[in-house]
Parts: sequence; C-alpha cells; structure tokens
Amino acid sequence: MTDEFDRISLTLPREMVSRLDAIVDEWEYDSRSKAIRDALRDFFVTYEWDRESDGRHYGTIVVTHDHHAEGIADRLQRVQHEFADAIISVQHIHLSHDRCMETLAVDGDTADLTELSNRLRSMRGVRQVKVVVVDE
Repeated sequence: MTDEFDRISLTLPREMVSRLDAIVDEWEYDSRSKAIRDALRDFFVTYEWDRESDGRHYGTIVVTHDHHAEGIADRLQRVQHEFADAIISVQHIHLSHDRCMETLAVDGDTADLTELSNRLRSMRGVRQVKVVVVDE
C-alpha cells in the first residue's frame, strides 16, 4: 500500500457484502476497495451539492413531462432561455406518444441550478425532475 492510501476497516451486514461482491464481479472492478472509492466519490459530490450554497457544479437535469400538457413546450423553452448561462445543451427525447424527456447539461452555481430545477419541478405537466451533479 502506498502513502497515498489509508487502510480502514468497514463493517457491513452480510447482505450488503453479497451485493457489493456481485457488483464488483458484474462491473469488473479490480477490488471491493475500488468500488467503494467510486461510491464514496458520488456520496461526497451529493453531500457537497446539498451543503453548498455558492459552489459551482457540472451535471445534468433530466425532466420527464406529458407531451400533451397545454403549452408545456413553450414553458420549458422559456425557463431554459432564462437560465441560458447555466445550460450548456438540451436534448429532447420522445419516450412514448404521451411522454417526453429533456436532458439539460448544466454548468453553474448551486443557487442557479437549484432555482432552475425547482422551476422545472413546479411546472404543470412535468412528471419528474432529477438532478445529477458530478465532480470537476
């Protein structure tokens, strides 16, 4: 083990260890440690997103909506234009005859991304909004 790493002990229920081992095998991780490090990175990013009020983040905002809701396309586009500084790109996908998904790639501060996602969430016809932030 190099100086870059500290060894820790982790106590988990057997069921969690079995699930971890199955994922390590299926996703072809070199070790449990590598899988846990990846999971912790995601945990840290989520924690920072939740706690920071002025940090900068990259990620996606995924929006599913009812294609037939009156004026939904115009309302979505209007909000996206209001947050043009934070939105890098938008992809529109037809999931079915009635449902669509928009994926917004974003780069902005926490306050703007939170406001954007909340505005989208509160819109009539929007079914789900999922925010995923990633490490720089």
